[in-house]
Amino acid sequence: MTTSKSAASRGSGRGQRVTIADIARRAGVTSAAVSLAVNGRPGVSDATRTRIMAIARELDWEPSPAARALAGAPVLTVGMVLARPAEVLGNEAFFGAFVAGLQEVLSAQDYSLQMKIVDSPEAEVDTYRRWFAQRRVDGVVVVDLRADDARIPALEELGQPALVVGGPGHHGSLPAVYVDDAQATHLLVDHLAERGHRRIARVAGTAAFLHTAQRDQAFLDRCTELGIGGVLQDAGFGAEDAAVATAELLASDVPPTAIIFDSDEMALSGSHVLAESGVAVPGDIAVASYEDSPLARTHRPGITAIGRSAVEYGRVAATRMLEVIDAARRRGSESDGMESEVRALEPELVVRASTDPAAQPVAETAAG
Repeated sequence: MTTSKSAASRGSGRGQRVTIADIARRAGVTSAAVSLAVNGRPGVSDATRTRIMAIARELDWEPSPAARALAGAPVLTVGMVLARPAEVLGNEAFFGAFVAGLQEVLSAQDYSLQMKIVDSPEAEVDTYRRWFAQRRVDGVVVVDLRADDARIPALEELGQPALVVGGPGHHGSLPAVYVDDAQATHLLVDHLAERGHRRIARVAGTAAFLHTAQRDQAFLDRCTELGIGGVLQDAGFGAEDAAVATAELLASDVPPTAIIFDSDEMALSGSHVLAESGVAVPGDIAVASYEDSPLARTHRPGITAIGRSAVEYGRVAATRMLEVIDAARRRGSESDGMESEVRALEPELVVRASTDPAAQPVAETAAG
């Protein structure tokens, strides 16, 4: 069998990946010189660097992540650890769209997103420590912020690039991006109050998450300010818990005339319970959601929701993460001095027939 000239020019001729040593032989320089050139380090002339990079492209050379780590070069990977059950993550449209936005921006800069599911915040911290010690990632995105979150001081101590998604004001010295949940809460409560509702319930998600607590407090405060009855009904971020919470509200002595759910999945589940119970929406009970999705838009009646693109949220977070990594690299140390908080998106209320029977269905593009 004959071997083509182009195939023979690549690698060692043994079907192995092209290495720095192959480039060095072709360029007539040392492997150390090639390493300096391809990792953008000083120590070789501009002419030599240009020649080496041209040969690397000709040979279709791809850098080894392990070799880049050993050389101190970026490994082009961002990490994210999740302490949530896989079935919950799989059903949550907002999170999937958020990850899609992250991936889009990272991929455009040749970065990968490494994700891991663990069973506790403590396991998250252990993973961060191991990843950074092994130089597996250039930075980490921290989600599901909690009150008095132990991950924040642990990451501050590590002194490596990290971005907190959530807040505001609970991310320590780490940079953060966030959406104002208090503002979103005011939009929902104000709209329902204007529609004449005087007893509004909030079916809240996972109590451990900071944004849940912030929404709870904003909800109660706003109801008090408006002189209306506010009822908190705890549930988890899942369809079953939302269904149980809705049934409990219906069985109460004085059922609410409107219910705000913490996610689109919860709102759809609650709406199903209302329909099975013969409750008219919005005639008997109005329904609204903190999260929008194609399912919320196409449900009948369409569900009033906070309109914010989860994909765009992910894009903003990824862009900010890359800025943090770049700033740390230029300083050669941790990411101190970054602007602390960046508001990612302005929440907007999208009114649909689940709260306003006069709302006409309109052609809406996917919020993602």
